[in-house]
Amino acid sequence: MAKVALLIGVSEYEPGLTPLPAAAKDVEAMQRVLLHPEIGGFDHVIPLINPQQHEMGVAIQTLFDGRHRDDLLLLFFSGHGIKDESGKLYFAARNTRKNLQGKIFEATAVAASSVYKFMSDSRSRREVVILDCCFSGAFAEGMSAKDDGFVDIRSQLGGEGRAVLTSSTSTQYSFAQLGADTSTYTGYIVEGLETGAADKNEDGWISVDELHEYATKAVQEATPAMKPEIYAIKEGYKINLAKAPIDDPKLIYRREVDYWVRDGEIINMGRIPLTKRQKELALKPDEASAIEAEVLKPYQDYKENLQEYQKAFIEATQGKLPVSDNTRADLKRLQQALGLRDEDIALIEAPIIAENSPSLPPPRLRNSNFKYYIGVCIIGIIGIVIGGTVVYFFRPSPQTCANKEQYILNDRISLGEEVLLKQDTNPDKEAGVKAFAQGDCVSAIRKFQAYRAANPSDPEALIYLNNAKAHQQENRIKIAVSVPIGESPNIAKEMLRGVAQVQNEVNNSGGINGKALEVAIANDDNDPNTASNIATEFVKDMSILAVVGHNASRATIPAASVYQNAGLVMISPTSYARNITSIANIGNYIFLTAPSVSSIVDSISRYAITEKRKTNFLICVDKNPDNGSVKDSFIEAIKRAGGTMNPIDCNLDDSKFNPQVVLSQAIKKGANALVLAFYIDKSRDKTGRGDALIRANQGQLALFGTPSMYTDETLEEGQNINDITTSVPWHPTAFPNNPFASNAMELWKVPLTWRTATSYDATLAIVKGLQQSKTREDLQKALHSPGLSVNGATGKIQFFTQSGDRKDNPIFLVKVQKIAGTDKYEFVPIKP
Repeated sequence: MAKVALLIGVSEYEPGLTPLPAAAKDVEAMQRVLLHPEIGGFDHVIPLINPQQHEMGVAIQTLFDGRHRDDLLLLFFSGHGIKDESGKLYFAARNTRKNLQGKIFEATAVAASSVYKFMSDSRSRREVVILDCCFSGAFAEGMSAKDDGFVDIRSQLGGEGRAVLTSSTSTQYSFAQLGADTSTYTGYIVEGLETGAADKNEDGWISVDELHEYATKAVQEATPAMKPEIYAIKEGYKINLAKAPIDDPKLIYRREVDYWVRDGEIINMGRIPLTKRQKELALKPDEASAIEAEVLKPYQDYKENLQEYQKAFIEATQGKLPVSDNTRADLKRLQQALGLRDEDIALIEAPIIAENSPSLPPPRLRNSNFKYYIGVCIIGIIGIVIGGTVVYFFRPSPQTCANKEQYILNDRISLGEEVLLKQDTNPDKEAGVKAFAQGDCVSAIRKFQAYRAANPSDPEALIYLNNAKAHQQENRIKIAVSVPIGESPNIAKEMLRGVAQVQNEVNNSGGINGKALEVAIANDDNDPNTASNIATEFVKDMSILAVVGHNASRATIPAASVYQNAGLVMISPTSYARNITSIANIGNYIFLTAPSVSSIVDSISRYAITEKRKTNFLICVDKNPDNGSVKDSFIEAIKRAGGTMNPIDCNLDDSKFNPQVVLSQAIKKGANALVLAFYIDKSRDKTGRGDALIRANQGQLALFGTPSMYTDETLEEGQNINDITTSVPWHPTAFPNNPFASNAMELWKVPLTWRTATSYDATLAIVKGLQQSKTREDLQKALHSPGLSVNGATGKIQFFTQSGDRKDNPIFLVKVQKIAGTDKYEFVPIKP
């Protein structure tokens, strides 16, 4: 049995293709680890730098020609990949050329079809191809628009007994990290082999799938837009490439460090076991520090890339907004070069745009009863002159709803002058809204009360009722809530019930220091731009002291930067994207009562592996940042718990997504569990791909989900979703002695969800802070104070003094189960 490798690096090209300086260095690094007798142990490693097309083709054919069945053959290529109009892939050589129209001269490059033939003709049944290809040159300029941008690696190079690893998919860039000798992908391939860290199962061997898993994790931590792929069939996954030390102290310490890393940092709890382990392994402090730095390097690279983009964005715009088309094109190219996703860019740009946006005029007033106020002013002057005796007779009547505002986004924000939950209304509610708008509080109260008698589950009506009562008082305190009424009305109502319940309890108990609580409701549709605009309106209304919201992180993140910039407290009860309170300098005015990502994924992964005995997880995700965070964190949690992630990509936003194909491929690669990180919500999943995936599963894989799965739409899937397990921060049975659940059921007459509980807690925390605050700044300080504590629906509420995340998030496992004797389903708790 022979082990032979051909390493090709093309860094110099004819005009028309960008030079790739790292390619030659990639070959040197790979050669070093493959020849090392204690690592790769290859018999022959042939480096080939900047070859001509003919030389490259001959070398590849020679690698596979005349071999034996048990020989291990490795082809490594670092350079440009190019696709022609018919979809055929070519590997560019030193002399590869394009014509004036930008089309490749096929005779000057090596066709993937030729490589495929060389491999298929070979007797070897252990063939590995590693492509660190920069597909930025994958298309000829002017290529027809009908081309879909997909580079079909699997069909052009895949085969039985063969594994193909690629640094990028489709036409994504393959990135060379700034300041590094090797490209990002090759750098981590070499690191995984050289340190032995890629040996995930710790059996002393690094297999192809382990190497792919290691490199992918590191690459996506550093450049998250880059998505390495593996294409293998059957035994191709388990080809052993290199040896790994079993008892090496540095590797043992590295694995311990890797366990204690969360969100790019070693958590404080990990310092004690790491120090102890360092002493046990007799490692010097500088050796331990070097290992820690190497483990954290991908995260640091990511932060540096964010900083580079932020600096460039500031310099490119220089306060001139909106961004021009030319500047946006330049920024997009920089984004690709840095390997950043669109959501990364949004997080960077949002606070800068908010800071540099021109100030808007204050909110317009509607129904301000101009004559009334002029009259009051005149009478006030008379009163000053004659001792004020006349003024008494012109006081506002208790009927009057005074000082009513109209926001610029008056179809999006309401205190009671219009119906936002348009699916929940009747003549009484409409009459109540009309009366409130006309300044008739008594009639508004009477109509809202009549409506609620017939429709107790509508939280909008209760908020408007309490607002009308509050407007009969001169002294009141205002907060706001933003929910996705248009996109997800059920979730919006769940959140509003929590806010309305606190408002009702507070106002019925004398208010906040004698002042009634008033709530403005906004509909943001979970849309980033709408959420940002609503935040701007809330910020300008200086009477608003805090905001509860928003729902999804894609709305919360851009809005949060507006609040932070203006110094207005926001508490989100349902957004759980990773580091939402600190990423991209969002800052210390942002708080969460939503469950932490780590608590979600840790509870599910432990249960799935230890109780359900599942080991191989396929995770399917949509583009929502909440679910993206869950996917990233779930991958880490599963590995910590001893499971493995299935290599099949399951992206519901991929236009080529086919649930039957995805499930079939995943099962062939050992999948026995399916994690659903998306919304079962027809208003969000307009493609129906989520429903199609669930129905295609047919019980083949055990189902697990995120808190976003806790919806009525999920239960409507019936048998298709039976036994799905998820984690939530609240369940009716979780806090048996807490009065919240019984009070809520009495108030709403409908089943409750965790979103109502966390929204209740967010509002309750604000009320607690306002009891000792009069300004936005004072409220922010009160919420960060270690002394602030209040018992809410989900237990004691306190926030970390630095991040604004909630301390000690509770979490409970629930599953979908059929209600006995019916055809309906419900969420039931899983007993620990």
